[in-house]
Amino acid sequence: MRFKNSIILFFLSVIALLPPTTAMAQVSPAKIFIDAPQSRFPFLSKMKRMDMVDYFSGGISRASENLLGGKSRILEMTPDHIKVELVEGGVSTTSLIPVAYGKDSLIVVVSNVATPAPDGMISFYTLDWKQIDGKKIFVEPTFDEWLSAGIDKEIRKEVRDAVPFVMAEYSFDPQTKILTLKQTADQYLPKADYDKVKNHLVSELKYRWTGKKMVKIK
Repeated sequence: MRFKNSIILFFLSVIALLPPTTAMAQVSPAKIFIDAPQSRFPFLSKMKRMDMVDYFSGGISRASENLLGGKSRILEMTPDHIKVELVEGGVSTTSLIPVAYGKDSLIVVVSNVATPAPDGMISFYTLDWKQIDGKKIFVEPTFDEWLSAGIDKEIRKEVRDAVPFVMAEYSFDPQTKILTLKQTADQYLPKADYDKVKNHLVSELKYRWTGKKMVKIK
C-alpha cells in the first residue's frame, strides 16, 4: 500500500510541475458560435449555425437563409476567431474572439452595422455567455479623443458643430490583441462638412488587450 501511495504521490508531483492549462486551449470559436444563446443570434437557430460551420469547414461558400428571410454566412473561421456576416453585403457583421482573462477566458464580441456608414461596438461575455460589465474592460473614446492634438478652442467648436457624433468601425486582431476603431465620418457627413474637419480628426484609435482590459495605445 505504501508503494502504491508513493507512486500516486510521484505522479501528482509531476502533474503539479506541468505548465498550467487554461480554458483557452479548449475553446473553439466555432463552438462558441454554435452554443451561443438564441438571444445573441435571434434570427439564426442553433441548427442553422451548425450548418454554417459545416459549410465553411467543407469549403462551401453557400450562404444560409436566416429567420428574417435574408442570407447569412461565415466570412472567416480560424482556431482563434470567427467572423459572421449576419446580413449580406456587409450590412451587419459580428466577430467572436476568445481571449485569456486572468486565469480564465472571455469572449470578445465585435459587431459592426452599416447605418449606412459602418458603426461598431464591443462587448464581453464569459464562456457560458454571461455578459460582463464592459465599462470595467473598455471605455469608449470621448469626442476630444478623436481630435488632432493641439487644436484651439475655436477650431474644436467648429469641428463639434460639424460632427454631431463620431461613428467608427471596430476590429480586433486576435493575433496582436489590438482593437482598432476607425472613424467613418467621410461616409456619413456632407462632403462640405467633412472637408472642413478632416484635418482635425484622427483616422483611428488603437487599444491593446492586457489580459484584463483594453488600454489605449498612445
